[in-house]
Amino acid sequence: MSSSVKITYTLNPPTTVESTAEFPKQKSHEFTVTPSSNGGTAGYYAAMRSSLNKARNEVGDELTAWRDQVGKAELNKEPKKGGGEEEDEDEEVEES
Repeated sequence: MSSSVKITYTLNPPTTVESTAEFPKQKSHEFTVTPSSNGGTAGYYAAMRSSLNKARNEVGDELTAWRDQVGKAELNKEPKKGGGEEEDEDEEVEES
């Protein structure tokens, strides 16, 4: 009997971030669990841990790349703050 770990995700990024071949909005993965033939239950769970670790790393890397892509787009969208010190000087009041 063959076992596998399947992961599918669909992202809904802001409309300012476009989907590309490098950054697809939907993706599926399948990681096969292949225990050693004489490992028994312990071998199966060791193979399962290995497959889950591969899945976690690969999907995590993809989602981190998306997070960075969306973060860059959001930074470019917000107006830059500047001139805060000049405003403080204008608000000073002379005391007599």
